[in-house]
Amino acid sequence: MPYDLVWEPEGVHKRFSGFLTARQFIQSVEQTQRDSRFDEIHYIINDLSEITGHELSEQVLTHLAAINYGAYASNPNCRIVYVTTEEDLVGRLKANLVSGEMTSFQVEVLPTVTDARDWLDSQPKLHNLSNVMGFRLG
Repeated sequence: MPYDLVWEPEGVHKRFSGFLTARQFIQSVEQTQRDSRFDEIHYIINDLSEITGHELSEQVLTHLAAINYGAYASNPNCRIVYVTTEEDLVGRLKANLVSGEMTSFQVEVLPTVTDARDWLDSQPKLHNLSNVMGFRLG
């Protein structure tokens, strides 16, 4: 498998390697979001630093934004970080997931896992109510 999910006390660290297909990436998202621990986590680190290539096109990232938009209702207290230095991918991630029309989770793109963890540590905890049962305030 081209990725590993490492569940941590407050989140999940997904490590990708080799050539990453669109289907494999979406599968990793679905696997994370359908896990019973997803509703309680505070972060997801998508470590793309070891991939050799990918199929993460604008279309795939738009699809991902839609998936995340739905999952946000279940856990509005999660932040997502993508770790990559590939300039084209950084631009696509920011355009589709940080400032796109279907933004949901707070998303950041950083060059290293250390930077990702430092950024997450610097953020205040979110205490939003889930909207799954229609109870979100605001």
